Amino acid sequence: MTRTNNLGLYVHVPFCVRKCAYCDFLSFACREEAVLTEYAKALSRDIALKGELKPYRTTDTVYIGGGTPSLLSPADINLIMESVYYNFNVADDAEITIEANPATLNEEKLRAYRAAGINRISIGVQSFDNTVLNRLGRIHDKNDALNAIRLAQKAGFDNISIDLMFAIPGQTEKMWRDTVRQAIFTGVSHISLYSLQIEENTPMWDMVEAGTITPTEAEADREMYHMALDMMRGAGYYQYEISNAAVPGRESRHNLKYWSYQEYIGAGTGASSFVDGRRYCNYSKMLTYLDAVKKGRPTGDAEQADEFSTREEMGIYVFTGLRKVAGIDMRDFEEVFGMDFFSVYDPEIIRKYKGYMEYDGSVLKLTEAGMDISNRIMSEFV
Repeated sequence: MTRTNNLGLYVHVPFCVRKCAYCDFLSFACREEAVLTEYAKALSRDIALKGELKPYRTTDTVYIGGGTPSLLSPADINLIMESVYYNFNVADDAEITIEANPATLNEEKLRAYRAAGINRISIGVQSFDNTVLNRLGRIHDKNDALNAIRLAQKAGFDNISIDLMFAIPGQTEKMWRDTVRQAIFTGVSHISLYSLQIEENTPMWDMVEAGTITPTEAEADREMYHMALDMMRGAGYYQYEISNAAVPGRESRHNLKYWSYQEYIGAGTGASSFVDGRRYCNYSKMLTYLDAVKKGRPTGDAEQADEFSTREEMGIYVFTGLRKVAGIDMRDFEEVFGMDFFSVYDPEIIRKYKGYMEYDGSVLKLTEAGMDISNRIMSEFV
């Protein structure tokens, strides 16, 4: 990805109809319209505050994530987008994404999103198998997912991404193959593949502890992953990141910023920012965040911003950069840090992982086999 001075903007909407059985993200179950509208108003003000940070820089990606942003009314989304356009220098060709749960979408909302300037939608499908969806605690079924994709296409979205999840307890190879086949058949332009990670303090963790479900074996997990990649390659998708594949030209430009060490600003509860080499995070406690926005104060504690050493920042650069299939360009590393890569890292690491990493003299990247042990390899650089 070409290095630019452009910013990404992330807007966090932390509300869901209910928490899924596997979810440990910063989100809250809430469907009260008054609460959602009040939060949308706070977001609008927070976006205005954040716009004061770098008013002269172009914003070429906007990502409204969650949570379930599609819970908000069209009027609330429009309020947020009006604030984005008023307070940020949004590029004419900006990629503007909203995340959505299939059960919360309808034709009115989708047309309102397009009218507000949103041109990409990411739909949390997870599976086209109702048994699997029930196990995950999702609020939608297969037909909801297919209908949401169809309605989005009808509303004029030609850049649609869907999330799929594998290695779910009880999910068979056939279930997974059928889900991937159905995803391809819909004609969406982008597919994200996520291996289920069962985290502590979630209902699914409790089920494992109680012995009511059994985690998927690592070997079966990897077989599902490579099966999906093979199927998608055969259908014209290409993998550009460990968990993401797209038709050419439909990569997630916003997420590529995270993986390419580019800068972004976060608005909303718990949202992170990386600007001028400094990292900081908004308050994650809702009332603290809302109070700060109301009073026009910083929405995070500037004095407690994460201060990383240059070496730690290099580790972040490598860890995120190796997620990309294209890997890390040594010239870019030197441009960012003013140091040669191998003056910092031992070339022996590459020899140690022969067959799992490739280096052609200018680019370092993981092989497909290397992606199976990516965390082990990346830890060598952190």
